[in-house]
Amino acid sequence: MDTHELLALLVRHREQLRQWLDEDQYRHFLAMTERLREVGDDPERAGMAVMAIVRALWPVPDEAGVLAELLHADHRSIVTATTVPTPEAVLAALEELYAAPAAGEPDRTEAEAADLIAADPVAADRKAADPEGADSAAADPVAAVIAAARRRLLTAPSRAAAPAGSPAAGDGPADVIVLADPEDGPRSPEFQFDPDTGQPRDIVVRINRILLADRDPWGAADWWLGRNSWLGGPPASLLGRVPDDRLADAALALVEEGGR
Repeated sequence: MDTHELLALLVRHREQLRQWLDEDQYRHFLAMTERLREVGDDPERAGMAVMAIVRALWPVPDEAGVLAELLHADHRSIVTATTVPTPEAVLAALEELYAAPAAGEPDRTEAEAADLIAADPVAADRKAADPEGADSAAADPVAAVIAAARRRLLTAPSRAAAPAGSPAAGDGPADVIVLADPEDGPRSPEFQFDPDTGQPRDIVVRINRILLADRDPWGAADWWLGRNSWLGGPPASLLGRVPDDRLADAALALVEEGGR
């Protein structure tokens, strides 16, 4: 996938995206788009970032044309065939996407968009703990969006990550999601573990491998903890309530077909 074409497509449809996505969904979409700033020269990382962007577009309706077609693309081929965008192209697209007003709002200036995105209800606490880091986040609103999305995932119940090689860590690096909590260190979301044995659930390991949780732990955690239109709720909340194969099919549909 030509990432520059994808960015141009998103910018062209930014006003429609603001109508189709609510405020939280649009902020999450921006956070996923930010990942393109971190890929360096690695096409595989660029592919994973693009797949995260496409995941964030799940509320886009079927009548959205080309954007809706992205949701039904072969995501496995996206990971292996994505081109690496230039930093200038990513930043230019992000500026346009940030400045897009929500439905019914007047057009925002670039400064107003930055102020809105940088708004953070825990900014005061963060500044008290790390004044220099807080100033840096305020200067980079994109980083603030990413931080907010990750804080949301870190609010889910979790445990300290098990040492590699221990039974609770699984047999491979993709078996258990490990998230880097800046305050508490590596954490593993609690839903992954059988409450009786304390070991990773077989179906969770199976799906984490599908989602490449070792390469994109935040994206995998977002799949488990976010709403899933295939299943009617967050997959983590449905463990033991729906057949395991149905959960696995939903993950495969995302990765292989862009299912919604």
